[in-house]
Parts: sequence; structure tokens; C-alpha cells
Amino acid sequence: MTVYESILTEGNFTLQGKRPHIYITSFYRKLPPDVFGGTSVHTPAPRRVRLEFGTLRTDTFVPTDKTGRPRTFFQDRNFVRDFFARTGAMPGDTALFDEITPCHFRLSLRTAAGRVVTA
Repeated sequence: MTVYESILTEGNFTLQGKRPHIYITSFYRKLPPDVFGGTSVHTPAPRRVRLEFGTLRTDTFVPTDKTGRPRTFFQDRNFVRDFFARTGAMPGDTALFDEITPCHFRLSLRTAAGRVVTA
């Protein structure tokens, strides 16, 4: 299995947690084209990506900007907010995306100190 990494920065915890996100820059180009959707939850992609952290699960997609270019994060910010809360994520930690299938990822967190947090 492939594991993709995303180092968290202050920017991932923007606006006091109102717009949390995890960048998927290292692997979004490897995702199937039908998981890229519109600019909001009202214009979703034809196909969803399953993200999970224990019992925390979501089926989401990669939004696009107004010109149709893919953004580099998944749409469901509530999932990310809950993931951050359950893991105690902080800037400097690394989100790990363990690829189960091209549309299914199990997340974990590696802290800056090297401890891995799994569900």
C-alpha cells in the first residue's frame, strides 16, 4: 500500500478552525478524474472518495475553483476539523493518507515528535 504525507502548517488551521483543510498536493493528480467536482457541496463530483479515521468517516470529493482547476484538498472540512480534534493535530505534524484503493484512504497522524496517532 502507498502512504502519502502532508505536513500541517498554521494555514491548515485557518480562521480559528472555520476552514480546516489538509493539502493533498502530493497525490491529487493520481486520483481518478471523476472525484473532481464543482466549487461547493451543491455541485459535487460524480464519484466520492472515502476518508476514515476509526469510526470517523466521510465520502467527499476534490472541489474545483471557478475556472475548473482542482483545489488541493478534500471538500469535507467538518471531517478534517474532527480529525484534528481527535488526534490533537498541531502545525508541524504530518497527516498520513494510507491508500486502500484509489478512492479510499485511512488517515493517521505522525506528530512532530515522531509518535503515530491511529484510531
